[in-house]
Amino acid sequence: MRPDLQCAIVLTICMALIPCLAFTGVKARDNNTEMTVGVYITAEDRVEEYSLEDYTTGAVLAQMPAAFSEEALKAQAVLARTYIYRRAMTEEDSPTKSLHGALISDDEHTYQSFFTPEEARELYGDDYEKARRRVQKAVRDAPWILTYNGEPITPAYHSASSGITESALCAWGQDIPYLQPAESRSDTELKGIESRTSIPIEDMRSISHDSFGITLTGVPDNWLTTEQNERDYVTSVTMCGTKVNVQEFINTLGISSPCFTYEIKGDAFVFTAMGYGHMVGMSLYGANSMAENGSSCKEILDHYFKDCTLQEK
Repeated sequence: MRPDLQCAIVLTICMALIPCLAFTGVKARDNNTEMTVGVYITAEDRVEEYSLEDYTTGAVLAQMPAAFSEEALKAQAVLARTYIYRRAMTEEDSPTKSLHGALISDDEHTYQSFFTPEEARELYGDDYEKARRRVQKAVRDAPWILTYNGEPITPAYHSASSGITESALCAWGQDIPYLQPAESRSDTELKGIESRTSIPIEDMRSISHDSFGITLTGVPDNWLTTEQNERDYVTSVTMCGTKVNVQEFINTLGISSPCFTYEIKGDAFVFTAMGYGHMVGMSLYGANSMAENGSSCKEILDHYFKDCTLQEK
């Protein structure tokens, strides 16, 4: 039986982009200094401090179903910890004024997803304590960050691929050596991996004008053209002769991934997509499948991130 996608978690992270793609001038941190993580709570205009362990636990609870296999949870813990080390080093070099001394804010559209204990309890309900203990164990058992040439990587991840992940060069226009396509065939066995989004023709006209400043003229058959690479990843979207950023296009229309096709049926554009997320880095469901089949945390990370090294923190 094919496993189902767990939508509550998937929707939390499936379209999230990992910021800070470029390496910045960073400074090494003192390994003997215990890190705390400040989270700026936007609505309350205050900074809340967490221990690194508590922060990483809250991040994993927001990013991956706690019922996933232990080695997959450990891999995600490594990525969540790596992200915060990268943020700490970047903030040390060039502080973000709007964070008021914190490393991240609770804006998950800008920074990686994170649950406070209250938020995690609301999602997991009666299973919260069990979920927290399980994730906390994974965090403690994987005390590493992932590095490339001695620096924390951009720890990209997504919910589920179309069967193969995508390169950062294709997705974001930046060639990152360790973010290259990786096979993730088990994702195609997930129930719900294929999704359809129907947009009425008149809504397409208004979305194009309001979101992209493009006036759609002529017959709908000529409104939209796309180009795909050999992995069925859409690399170019053109609306009435004007190119549109692919990620902005799918986010605006609510398409689940850049691996999509479309057709006009009746009075609507119907988009059929495979996978959930931007397709770069580690597939969460692919990682879980590897773990279920006996792969270790290190083997999972080696598969999705080329030539990287685990460094204990």
